[in-house]
Amino acid sequence: MAIDTFGSGVFLPLSLLFFVTVQHFPAAAAGTAVTVGSLASFAVVPLCGRLVQAAGPKACLLVSNVLTALGYGLFFATGNLATVAAATFLVTAADRLYGAAWPTLVARFAEPAELTEWFSAVTVLKTTSLGVGTLGATALMALAGGDGLRVALALNSASSLLAAVLLLGVTVPAAERPGPRAARSNTRAALGDRRFLSLVASQTLLSAAWLIPTVAFPVYLVESLHQAPYWPTVVVAVRYATATTLQMRISRRLSGWSRSRVLRLSIGAVAAAIALTAVISTAPHRVQGPLAVLVAAVLALAELASKPTAAAAAVTMAPKGDEGPYMSLFQLTWTVSYAVGPAVIGLGLQNPPLLWTGLFLCVAASALAHRLRAPLRQPAAPSGPAPRSPVEDRSTRLR
Repeated sequence: MAIDTFGSGVFLPLSLLFFVTVQHFPAAAAGTAVTVGSLASFAVVPLCGRLVQAAGPKACLLVSNVLTALGYGLFFATGNLATVAAATFLVTAADRLYGAAWPTLVARFAEPAELTEWFSAVTVLKTTSLGVGTLGATALMALAGGDGLRVALALNSASSLLAAVLLLGVTVPAAERPGPRAARSNTRAALGDRRFLSLVASQTLLSAAWLIPTVAFPVYLVESLHQAPYWPTVVVAVRYATATTLQMRISRRLSGWSRSRVLRLSIGAVAAAIALTAVISTAPHRVQGPLAVLVAAVLALAELASKPTAAAAAVTMAPKGDEGPYMSLFQLTWTVSYAVGPAVIGLGLQNPPLLWTGLFLCVAASALAHRLRAPLRQPAAPSGPAPRSPVEDRSTRLR
């Protein structure tokens, strides 16, 4: 996962620039084609859940990595906007399968009481790898210019294949399967689970705020507030540093809290951060940059508390050993905002007060969706230090 995410970090920040500089497409046209391909990939979400259910998470991660490498390889052969959309669809469809498979794989290793800590560890791993990869992308552009884009794309494809090779050596604990007469989980059942759907809706609405430091602030600080160009870099650095250094500490500190309480406080922190964002423009010019850094830190703390907790709650709600359809839908909590958020924020920055108001309303709707479901309790940790086998009876999992 670290190698795979590092490769993504090397290329993703440069993906649109690749189509503009190397393939010579207009930026608006290339961006539209990428958006069309990304949105079309959501149609395969139910299929991804069934594949994880039928083949298992490890096999699906292998398929995802191979398809990702193939899709990025097709980027070199994009001769028109239709091929850009098609290649983007293949890459993002593979990512939908990846998003359904990896939380299911974590559930094979973790006990119910350990789920939040496992997902926290994965968040640290992915955040750190993505940040290092992004630094690598910056170095490539500085050293090689346009040729660095080709190198970045090749590295991304190679990292996906290397990740697939490493997965071949991973032994996954067997899952408890439903009995032969038991109804299998499916997308319709997940959509009919009101508590689960409320969790997905709440976290999807909340995820719009995660784009503020990385997507909104670079443009807002420099273009709208006329701050020095280094402030966006400081904001992004603080975001990554906070997540990397504090994720596990926060996870352990909150381990005794109910999941509902953690999610509720995270939503409150995000609302406060957006309220602070709305008044940055009224502050003296010299303190606007530091206020943006403070907003980024608060959002990072809320994100690192909310994301692992919500993922653990989703796994707990899903049927044991049959989590695929639930996890395929749960990935909407981070994929929707990254698919449509940049366009929405780009348009919204033409009227920043309206943008901040819209984001605040999303957070308010997230809080409302959170209240529509019953409280989630943290599963009790085992009382004794007795050793556990990889395949252990998990009948104590709380629904």
